[in-house]
Amino acid sequence: MQFSYFVERGGEATRRPLPLSTAPPVHIDRMFITVRKEMQNMSGWRARIGLICPIGESIERAFNLYAPEGVAINSTKLWFPGPTIDGLVYLSDQLDKAAEMYKKQRHDLLVFGCTSGSMVKGFGFDKECIRRMEKASGVPSITTSTAVLEAFDILGMPKTAVITPYPDETNVMEKKFLEDNGITVTNIVGMDCSPIRQNGVPDVSQGIVPVKGNMEDVTPEEIYRAVHDMDLNNADCLFISCTGLNTMEIISVIEEDLGIPVITSNQVSLYSALRHCKIGTRIPELGKLFTY
Repeated sequence: MQFSYFVERGGEATRRPLPLSTAPPVHIDRMFITVRKEMQNMSGWRARIGLICPIGESIERAFNLYAPEGVAINSTKLWFPGPTIDGLVYLSDQLDKAAEMYKKQRHDLLVFGCTSGSMVKGFGFDKECIRRMEKASGVPSITTSTAVLEAFDILGMPKTAVITPYPDETNVMEKKFLEDNGITVTNIVGMDCSPIRQNGVPDVSQGIVPVKGNMEDVTPEEIYRAVHDMDLNNADCLFISCTGLNTMEIISVIEEDLGIPVITSNQVSLYSALRHCKIGTRIPELGKLFTY
């Protein structure tokens, strides 16, 4: 197993391997004890970010793995029946109560880490979610869909192809939300390897029914292949939608192979969170966006 860590110099973070096999075990033990003590003493000295997200590990993993030194992440989970329209409304209805838990705690920012859940009710719903979070918590807030719109603006590329793990009805909703916000969607497709597209949309006539399978089960390799099968004609960039997908490690590879910028839900959520906290760390391995 290969472990690695980030070194930040001059505002740019680079990954370095941790050479566990080259040092005696006692030195490794002491090193980890020292690092742990330093982390306990310095955690959150640059920013404390509250992450509100659906049950799952992808966005939480992305934030904890790639957040620069001095940034602390505090996560709260929402029960999520799946990315159907009914499931997304159910998810977003839990937002106020989740945000209220951060009241009177020191945090610099709250993030609603769900793409479709923060746009499900159409144009302006991301801003409504922000208002609700800020009212409940007293903490400045953002959503993933707001971060997506900011990323398109920063890149100056308003024409995008979109790939998602969602059912068709959710893709129709997302396309409308993006276009209502001035983004031209050249193509939007649902990747067939996603659990909900394989197992079908559950019958919700008797109430909210969980979707079979987990988004985390979709591998980066499957995402990569699905992207390569897309029609990218006339697209200035590619948007891989859903914070449930593990995409961080393949962003730079896809950009290199396709020759266009790539934005993903977890990438833009972290980027926007850091910039809203006035942290300008650049992480080039996370794509062109993170060079700004």
